[in-house]
Amino acid sequence: GNEYQGKVVRIVDGDTLDVRLDDGVTKRVRLRYIDAPEVKQLFGKEAAQFLEDNTLGKIVTVNVEYKGKYKRDIGDIFIYDKGIAIYINAKLIKSGNAWVYKNYRSNNYLINLENHARKHKLGLWSQEHPKEPWEFRKNN
Repeated sequence: GNEYQGKVVRIVDGDTLDVRLDDGVTKRVRLRYIDAPEVKQLFGKEAAQFLEDNTLGKIVTVNVEYKGKYKRDIGDIFIYDKGIAIYINAKLIKSGNAWVYKNYRSNNYLINLENHARKHKLGLWSQEHPKEPWEFRKNN
């Protein structure tokens, strides 16, 4: 993978954003490991707003693992605050704004964060039976 820094200039949805690099190039980044509700889904707008509140206009570090099927960078987003790294992907899960993506259900760190959000009924977990984004996409 590779790493770059840039400024978040647009939030596409709860798990995708655009980062402008110093050379003016804008890269679309899909956050790795997570799946946020779709914008038209319950809690979709809240997830996008949470991502916006935490990243828009800020300088982020993107660790890219690979490119996805839509040619987007798939990666981890970090914001450094006074030298401390804030892992945005994990923050979305812990706050109840995203699921751990179905292919990564074996990642104990992220599953523990999701369980924390479920237990405390945060965000989308305040619903009795929230619909997974992958199921929502399949049915719509």
